Amino acid sequence: MVKGIIMIQIKKYVMTLLVALLSMSATAASLSFTKKTTFSLLQLNLWVECTRVENAPQYLVEEIARLQPDVATFCELYKGDNDNPVIPYLVKELKLRGIVYCSARIDGRAVISKFPIVDSQRVNKWLCKVVLNVNGHRVVVYPAHSEYRYYTCYYPRGYNDGSTDWKKLPAPITDVNQMLEVCNKSDRVASMQAFINDAAEERGKGSMVIMAGDLNEPSCLDWQSNTKDLFEHRGCIVNWSASKLLLDHGYKDAYRVKHPNAAKFPGFTFPASNANVSPDKLSWAIEADERERIDFVYYYPGRNIKVNKAVIAGPALSIVKGERVREISSDKFIEPQNGHWCSDHKGVLVTFTIK
Repeated sequence: MVKGIIMIQIKKYVMTLLVALLSMSATAASLSFTKKTTFSLLQLNLWVECTRVENAPQYLVEEIARLQPDVATFCELYKGDNDNPVIPYLVKELKLRGIVYCSARIDGRAVISKFPIVDSQRVNKWLCKVVLNVNGHRVVVYPAHSEYRYYTCYYPRGYNDGSTDWKKLPAPITDVNQMLEVCNKSDRVASMQAFINDAAEERGKGSMVIMAGDLNEPSCLDWQSNTKDLFEHRGCIVNWSASKLLLDHGYKDAYRVKHPNAAKFPGFTFPASNANVSPDKLSWAIEADERERIDFVYYYPGRNIKVNKAVIAGPALSIVKGERVREISSDKFIEPQNGHWCSDHKGVLVTFTIK
């Protein structure tokens, strides 16, 4: 009889302990899902997959090892058939230094992440999506790279748009309607609409959405009245279509969220000065001030995501009229280690908090 009572008490104790453990586990899981997480994201164009600068793959490894973004999006990964892809090399070299990333690549775009990659899919020929598990949060990152021709921000600067050639024009073109009409032949708007449509489905699942890439088109936020007489805009106020579409659908330009004044914080990402490359190889409009912010990080806002910081990662020098010129803007730069840089673009480094 006593033995039976003892056994019943033991069973009750075990059951109580199991319930307590399950409760603690559920609470921990809930806290994991809802706790705040700060993470950094770097966007960088790798200039034909690090083939245009001698030792560019090594410079890329050095910079990622130094910056250690939690997530990085890369574009312009277009090597020849006999060239080694740079992303596996990057991940391997970082691992040798004790820095572990997972990676996903589709077409000419890639993501590396310190967080687990759950899935990756092609959206169209200009962008893909990579689903991350960021400490229990579903975050979908879309690395993008848009058509580079029909680049009509060159018109006021006196150069052609690249649809036929990049030659100097007889005179600058400042007809904004003409600029937009030609620009919109580029497929950039259609590509951004495809992103918006896919991201709407993801947001319906509760995902946080970030799109980052070289969009090869300025932002309408950078061509308003406060910059119309700067940077050879020649009086033009232009609501560039791709950025306007994104903004009209509620997306936020992370750099402009932190630095809304485009005159004081132009945030130029192209053309970057590169100490290992001559200016004539970096510039497409050698006699003009062609500086432009064409590398972006967009996100869909909400109570669960906030931008803490946005800086330019790369040289503080740009190419202006064929010369290396140090920027005198209010932009903050994280300049490359030992002066070595892997690209003709500068990167954008954004720090988010999500909850």
